[in-house]
Amino acid sequence: MKQILNYLVAFLITTSVYAQPTPKIRILLLGTFHFGETQDKGKTSFDDLFSAKRQQELQQLTNQLARLKPDKIFVENEPGQQAHWDSLYSQYRQGTLDTNVVRNEIFQVGLRTARKAGLPRVFCVDHQQPLPYDKLEAFDQRTSKDSVALRKMATYKLLSLPYPYPKKTQKLANSTLRDFYTYINSAEYDAGNRADYFVYAPAGGYDNDYTGVEFITSWYERNAKIFTNILRQAEPTDKLHIVLFGSAHMLPLRHYFQMHPFFDVIEVADVLK
Repeated sequence: MKQILNYLVAFLITTSVYAQPTPKIRILLLGTFHFGETQDKGKTSFDDLFSAKRQQELQQLTNQLARLKPDKIFVENEPGQQAHWDSLYSQYRQGTLDTNVVRNEIFQVGLRTARKAGLPRVFCVDHQQPLPYDKLEAFDQRTSKDSVALRKMATYKLLSLPYPYPKKTQKLANSTLRDFYTYINSAEYDAGNRADYFVYAPAGGYDNDYTGVEFITSWYERNAKIFTNILRQAEPTDKLHIVLFGSAHMLPLRHYFQMHPFFDVIEVADVLK
């Protein structure tokens, strides 16, 4: 009986702890392009990054983000690169870093916002994980010449339908940075990203071949690890986080944050007014 009572007391204590309401941390998922620095397949060039016009737009953009008073900013680089970015940030705050040299969003958006918000650092939380693009491409090439495979795949009526999503129409060259960031974080733009994971990839395979599923699970696994890296740095007293990652990451990251009881996703369009 004593042991049962002990279990009951422990259960009641645990239940009361978890029953306490926890203030939610607001999350701004700021999908970005990489300012032409990377070799991503769909990279966005940014030839006039260092022009007076674009630099002024960056000042305005980071002013708006800093006014949110973020507690932490998370960026797309691995934790092993934290010391590198800490060093660059230290130079930047001391005025010894040439701001017209570093070509990527981590500096141009992340560090600028962090300095204006009075933060001690940005947090590197990426997790690199190769995606099996090559397997998908090999599958396409192999089956395009295989009449038996083509006949089998043709029986999957839904997977044979054309993409229902609109093409990405807004170009950076014709937009201000604020408008372009609003666009690449819109539902319209996100619909195009969904095509890769829920239209194109599932069509990669037939019978017991699930090549496309390998692609989807690998992508979601990578972003689950990014999400976990963010959770490891979050604190219950935080009020707002900015997650600055490539726009393709926003679909799975949004899902993870929306499913978590301690976070509340806020929309970019509501911030960049």
